[in-house]
Amino acid sequence: MSIQSEETLQVHHYLKNFFKAEKIKPNKKQHLVAVVGTLSILGTSMGIGFATPNMAHAAPNCSNSYKVVAGDTLSEIGKRADTDWKKLATSNGIANPDRIFVNQKICLPAGKVIKPAARHTESAVPAAPKAAPAVSKEATKTIPAAPKVVPAAPAAPKAAPAIPVAPAAPAVPAAPAAPAAPAAPATTANASVSSMIDEIFGPYAASAKHVAVCESGLNPGATNPMPIGGSHAAGVFQILYPSTWNTTSQAGISPYDARANIIAAHDIFVRDGYSWREWVCR
Repeated sequence: MSIQSEETLQVHHYLKNFFKAEKIKPNKKQHLVAVVGTLSILGTSMGIGFATPNMAHAAPNCSNSYKVVAGDTLSEIGKRADTDWKKLATSNGIANPDRIFVNQKICLPAGKVIKPAARHTESAVPAAPKAAPAVSKEATKTIPAAPKVVPAAPAAPKAAPAIPVAPAAPAVPAAPAAPAAPAAPATTANASVSSMIDEIFGPYAASAKHVAVCESGLNPGATNPMPIGGSHAAGVFQILYPSTWNTTSQAGISPYDARANIIAAHDIFVRDGYSWREWVCR
């Protein structure tokens, strides 16, 4: 039997009184491991060797052991090793499963491996971010979408005056020669012709300009010398004169009058159901 130093006796006396205290509750397990571990390290630094109660170690022939670290509990070790902590207590001769110690070796069943676990530290836990301010009911109200503005439909052009039906011409032995088209007036500026088309055709001016540009290049004096059924195409919209021209409200005016030609074209356009079916250019 070896003689213990005064310091060793003091440490044993402290531990004896500590373990006589009321039974340690489950939430103090980690604290107990840390305290006993600290005492063990303190004793080692002082050159004091002592044994603690319940300090059972793995059998010498254990081939799969785990060394306890601060913060461990037997139930946590069993959970991480995927085994029952009660079996660990029995196989390792641990009388009180609530008391294990730093550096104590626990023998694990063959093939079991301790899964890594986050270590318990005393570092400050960052404060939870402040909750976002509550959004007022007024702010969460759905703002109704602005109603779509539908442009007003363009007014329909005024109906052309009724065209009186010409009486049937009496039969003649031979068709008379086509009358010569009146002389073309001086060319009107394209800008003026375009403005008159806008005025007379209104919402249909764009398509009317397309036809007029294709037929004559907006030239009121344009004429086609090739006869078609005894008539010649004349003016801005190249209306057949005199056959088709005489069926319009402008029959008494020259087809080379820019305004008269545009009005006559509008008459035909409306008569055909607002279509350009009588023109090659559409």
